[in-house]
Amino acid sequence: MRKVLTKIARLFGGAAAEPEDPREVFDRFRRVLRSNNRALEIIADLGEKLSGDYIFDSQYIEDSVRTLGETVLASVDALNVLDPHHQELYAVHTRLTEHLKAVLLGEEDRQGPRLLPLDGIDPQQWAIVGGKVAHLAELIHYLKLDIPPGFAITTRTYHDLLDHNSLRPLVDEFEALWATEATTSDALNEVRSRLAEALLAAEPPPGFIAELAASLATMAALTPANFTLAVRSSAQEEDLDFSFAGQFESVLNVAARPDELFHAYRVVAASLFGRAAVAYRRQIFPDRGRMSIACGCQLMIDSLVSGVAYSTDPGNPGIDTMVVVGAWGQGSGIVEGEIPVDTFLLRKGNPAEVLNRQTSRKESGLYLAEGGGLYERPLKEVRRNRACLTDPQLLELARQVAQMENYFKRPQDIEWTFDRAGRLFILQSRPLMVPVTRELRQELPETLQHYELLVAGQGQVAQLGIGAGPVHLVRHNEDLDDFPDGGILVARRDSSHFVRVMPRAAAIVTEIGTPVSHMATLCREMQVPCLVNVSGILALVENGQEITVDAEDRRIFKGRVRELLAYQLATSVSLGATWEFRLLRKLLNSVARLHLVDPLLDQFAAKNCRTYHDLLRYIHETAVITLVNLGKDERSLLRHQLTRSLDLPVPAGIMLIDIGGGLSENAPPQQVPFAEITSIPFRAILRGMLYPGVWHQAPMAVGFHDMMSSMLSVPADALDGQYSGHNLAVVSRNYVNLCFRFGYHFNIIDAHCDEVERNNHIYFRFLGGATDLTKRSRRARLISDILTAFDFNVRTRGDLVIARAGNMVQSEMERSLDILGRLVGFTRQLDVRLDSEERVDYYVESFLMGNYDAVSEE
Repeated sequence: MRKVLTKIARLFGGAAAEPEDPREVFDRFRRVLRSNNRALEIIADLGEKLSGDYIFDSQYIEDSVRTLGETVLASVDALNVLDPHHQELYAVHTRLTEHLKAVLLGEEDRQGPRLLPLDGIDPQQWAIVGGKVAHLAELIHYLKLDIPPGFAITTRTYHDLLDHNSLRPLVDEFEALWATEATTSDALNEVRSRLAEALLAAEPPPGFIAELAASLATMAALTPANFTLAVRSSAQEEDLDFSFAGQFESVLNVAARPDELFHAYRVVAASLFGRAAVAYRRQIFPDRGRMSIACGCQLMIDSLVSGVAYSTDPGNPGIDTMVVVGAWGQGSGIVEGEIPVDTFLLRKGNPAEVLNRQTSRKESGLYLAEGGGLYERPLKEVRRNRACLTDPQLLELARQVAQMENYFKRPQDIEWTFDRAGRLFILQSRPLMVPVTRELRQELPETLQHYELLVAGQGQVAQLGIGAGPVHLVRHNEDLDDFPDGGILVARRDSSHFVRVMPRAAAIVTEIGTPVSHMATLCREMQVPCLVNVSGILALVENGQEITVDAEDRRIFKGRVRELLAYQLATSVSLGATWEFRLLRKLLNSVARLHLVDPLLDQFAAKNCRTYHDLLRYIHETAVITLVNLGKDERSLLRHQLTRSLDLPVPAGIMLIDIGGGLSENAPPQQVPFAEITSIPFRAILRGMLYPGVWHQAPMAVGFHDMMSSMLSVPADALDGQYSGHNLAVVSRNYVNLCFRFGYHFNIIDAHCDEVERNNHIYFRFLGGATDLTKRSRRARLISDILTAFDFNVRTRGDLVIARAGNMVQSEMERSLDILGRLVGFTRQLDVRLDSEERVDYYVESFLMGNYDAVSEE
């Protein structure tokens, strides 16, 4: 009984602490907004630079990141001036700032864990798992595609491996030589070779073998018995703007044992210092070559058929088609251009349409060897001339390919496989370099007819373009050593080793190959014109002979065709993105991504801020809650502020405190009419409350049981001053904090509304009622359903409803506040009527249809 009397007493009285001047509180809130907005403007400016329409340098990046950090810190300061109970945010700011400093210094790859499960990789960890694994993690998280399960060995492990084996000085020596010496330098190659050999013999860092064993045990619980692994490279920049196709090692069909896996990892790590990889780095990163390497350790798929898909046909980029290439078994022979393949051309669409099939005779395929690795096995005769993909398989593959192109917003080069059960797995997705040619081709002079044609209409285009120079025949890799500047490389097969000379090659022509090989990918990045599958070319040319390769019309001329070379100059495309562009993109990944989306979730906490954007969002929402509590203890505010009563045609009983611009200069000292209210959000709420039919004057009968149940169930925090008996609005021109009670219904509306969208917010809280908990909970559902229909973010618990909205233009804010005003009036005593779920549905529909008289009609 004592608890009952205490609750009843608190309903009608009680002391409260002295509140702060609301004008000062609101001014502090506006300082938080100003600082937050400045920080968000810097983030937006950084993002605009990635559009490609701006020129910027590393100094701009460093200055912007420093200014951003200072501005975010100012937001933390401003929040703590508003409410000093958020000191933990300084540690959060320090943590985020230190990470950005590491990115600027190129040291972010030394942080984080040594192993990460593929399905648990966070965007902020992309830098330590390399480009290839980062893309796979995106496909898992965002497109939910089937990716072989597994884990990543991060770049942190690579650095631990260097430090544990005392290889850091040797790496520093290599990098110093790399910065000053040519790639062919004997000194550079001697150190490069020593590094590769040392990594192959390196000892595991302490505890690493045990970590591998634990990750393998986790995989074993989720994968078939006796599974094996594919261990693939994933260097920092691999498969991002540059593919590094074929430059690093992959080790396939590795036994799932820690020692075997560590051995395979060392092979991958050592390939970072392979001759071709170093030459490739020189070409794409002439000034900044330091790199680290991670790798992906995934379930090795027992493949039925594998291949490559190009989401856009690089030979005809203006046509809405994609290309699929496949062969029986594993696909490693395809990307190296070593085996015959089937080629399919599909028109994009939903579903796609198969336009053309080119089926080759396939004598053999690559399959999993029992002791590890792959072996070549002859195919049964029935399969040799049969297409390796059925139409249903092609259409499903095309569907997923289109998904990836749409997600990455650029053409994709995709490696895929179907297992023996017919399940499609994506093994890799990287950007596809598609040339941009002129819309209208120049008309060539009549003199073109005087040049002798060696080849006309033969082969396949791996890279568009035109090149002329002396022929250099390559039959062995050693033939690359004396490749001449401006030469035309002619070979039997294509090879990714050709990257060593691509910077100097005018064009490449091969008798055997595919437009989806690693070499073809490299040609597109280097913009080297390339024709493959040009039958008999070796018999038609000789070393030193001058020829012109037209890889646009699939022609090869004797001599140098100047007209075609002029056309090439008019249609050339520059190579790749700059280092500054890539750095800015990495920084924005740790600055602009937003993870704290829903402030009503438990995860919306300071400790979960991963980016500056997260921290700014948390600061804003926390400041809003401080304003929500602005009206706490109305009696004290009424005693110490100049309050005015509001004169409305409905008995709302609202008192006003104007903290600046909320009322017109001519507003009377008491009984302020609606016309004198200049507060934008408050006027919108009142418009809703005064809408015809919304406010019901007739009282509704409440039984004694319902009344007592209501009184005894109101939680103590709802009665802590802010519902002491008055309805109070604290207003300015762009702000309202409205705390009011109708009977046993307790409401808060807190809103900021101006012309800057990101300043705007609405917080709505509803609690209580004059009936039992079942009816009050029904009204909570009614309110929740209505607010959800109007795009509020809503959370309910029993008879408590909390709803939020924000980041809307001013007109939409006013509309939403108008809806809240109507809702408050419409549901004021409605819980008495809610004796069934069907009644809830009826009143929800009535409100949404604008039939506000539904209550009085009954």
